[in-house]
Amino acid sequence: MTDYLALPPASEIRGDVRVPPSKSATNRALIAAALGGSPVRIEGPLESDDTEALRACLAAMGARIETGESGWRVEGPLRGDPAREIRLDARESGTAARFLAAAAAATPGRFLLTGSARLCERPIGELVDALRGAGATVSYRGAEGCLPIALENSGGAWTRAEMAVDASRSSQFLSALLLAGLAIDGGLSVRASGAVASAPYVRMTIETLRALGHRVEEGETLRVRRAAADGVAERYAVPGDYSSAIPLLAAAGAVGGRIALHGLRWPSHDADAGALPVLERMGLRLEASAESVAVTADPRRLRPLSIAATDFPDAVPALAALAALAPGESRFSGIAHLRLKESDRIAALAALLETAGARAAAEDDALVVVGPIGTPPDGMARLPTANDHRMAMAAAIIALARPGILIENPGCVAKSYPRFFRDLATIRE
Repeated sequence: MTDYLALPPASEIRGDVRVPPSKSATNRALIAAALGGSPVRIEGPLESDDTEALRACLAAMGARIETGESGWRVEGPLRGDPAREIRLDARESGTAARFLAAAAAATPGRFLLTGSARLCERPIGELVDALRGAGATVSYRGAEGCLPIALENSGGAWTRAEMAVDASRSSQFLSALLLAGLAIDGGLSVRASGAVASAPYVRMTIETLRALGHRVEEGETLRVRRAAADGVAERYAVPGDYSSAIPLLAAAGAVGGRIALHGLRWPSHDADAGALPVLERMGLRLEASAESVAVTADPRRLRPLSIAATDFPDAVPALAALAALAPGESRFSGIAHLRLKESDRIAALAALLETAGARAAAEDDALVVVGPIGTPPDGMARLPTANDHRMAMAAAIIALARPGILIENPGCVAKSYPRFFRDLATIRE
């Protein structure tokens, strides 16, 4: 049975919210702590479906993870069992799957990496090719280029400490290798063989490694070296999540008012921080300080825009929902990699916006949105979310501004922001 949430329209958004910790930073810190040679306390990590999946897999690989209210203590080394194959279930998490593939290839033992039906459709072939090129033993147990995959390491290092990877469909392939470089004595050199999708996420990986004390040399080739045991940082504080912040800021743009979000670092290496100037172009007024971002908005001043959104893909659903409330045509280009997420987000967004009453067209690498949305044709619209957390948040933005909206499967927000709808309730008026 499909669940629906009726979210009545709001007169405005007003208040303060502490944004959840970054899912991307939490997952990077988890892998780096497990491979880094010394225990690390991760302070303020995100508790969500995705981070729980990665944590469970690392525990199955031998990591010792102690959880508490204020954080997690993570200690390696990772190790398998040559006598049996250890199953690693990444569930719905693409980040966990890519990071685990590289980590497992560098860990002695035998592993089977798998996930949900949708995750087993998402690409991993470029990463497997890079691992095989370095001497890792990886084989497919299903369709070529996708999970599940089997990884086996008899205890030796990869035969090559220099690698190249095609990251044009996902920056996670490059980030996975940089993180796995902590398991390679003497370090690892990695270069992208072409353009990198969502390149700011690689910057986040580099900064996380450096924050933990590890050395990263930059250039056309990136080189990572594990720090000596006494050089690894004992603590890592997880920053706030811009991917979760953007839908809240867009909600203020949809109905007007003022919202202040706390726990966000500014300036930030978070990829979706790049969406803040886009919100300004759409008519919102922003104020950013060292640890917070606030917006003041009037929906009568919403403007359409045309933007290349390659570097902040997770923000596109919220931005597209806001664009559907603005008069005129908006275009989000350079987003072909959105088709490879938890859903085909270009197609899913077009379906959601059209159901809501906007005009939307899905192109190969772009989404065109024509607003504003009127009242749903039949007085009631059930917005499809494709079981995708970003789609559910986008649907909420529309529901705040238009009556007669039902949001399909709202619980899917637990993947990254379990309290999203509760936080939204505290700031709507």
